[in-house]
Amino acid sequence: MLMFLFYLKKNFCDGWDNMLSLVLPNLFILIFGVGLYFLIGLLIESVPVLAIILQVIGIFILITAIFAFGENSTKIANFKFASLKNYFSQFKSVKLWKDSALFTLLATFIIFVAVIGIPFYLRQSEFLGLFLAAVLFWILLVCILSVQWLLPIRALMGNSFLKCLKKSFIIFFDNPGFSIFVFIYTVFLTAISVFLFFVLPGFTGIILAQTNALRLRLYKYDWLEEHPEIPPKERKHIPWDELIAEDNEILGPRNLRSFIFPWK
Repeated sequence: MLMFLFYLKKNFCDGWDNMLSLVLPNLFILIFGVGLYFLIGLLIESVPVLAIILQVIGIFILITAIFAFGENSTKIANFKFASLKNYFSQFKSVKLWKDSALFTLLATFIIFVAVIGIPFYLRQSEFLGLFLAAVLFWILLVCILSVQWLLPIRALMGNSFLKCLKKSFIIFFDNPGFSIFVFIYTVFLTAISVFLFFVLPGFTGIILAQTNALRLRLYKYDWLEEHPEIPPKERKHIPWDELIAEDNEILGPRNLRSFIFPWK
């Protein structure tokens, strides 16, 4: 519980202290998305094929723009300065575009299976169809809960896409409760983003939240690596008060006045 509360506190403080670094990329993503939406709307009836092509390209570019914030999210999570210049410099990376393309294909596959597969099995009148639909639902849910770790792993560790994907599932199966908590928190941040037109916390705020979550969770693995003598039954008792002590000291006590008047 201590780690959960500290995570929520740190993420809020990081978002507040770096609000401008979150808002500007969100505005860039938002303006691009809205412009693409109206362009597709104009072409959907006159040139439907071009509209579909633009939609696919647009989604890919949007995902790339979201992925590009990964390094800045790592800097913020590590109590460092994140700049808009650093955000746009990420677009020069070939790895960024490659990973974004692979993630686009992965997300498209998951959505396709969910939209086509589950309704198909539900239309079957037999018990087997309902059973297969349920199995497919739980498989997709595990995939979604696992894939949420992919971008933070990429940002913090810089692994290849396939290694990030593999580690995403490892993180989930080793931390199912925390993964569900982070997913619920992501849904909560998404709801707030809709209310604020995705200006805040928006895509960048959600990425920061997931990066913060993984960064803190990695303390567990560092501690376990340093203490290989601990028996398997005791490995669940993580001394979070010790592991987050330094972060807690750096973050410091925060009150309402410190948020409104940070210079005092």
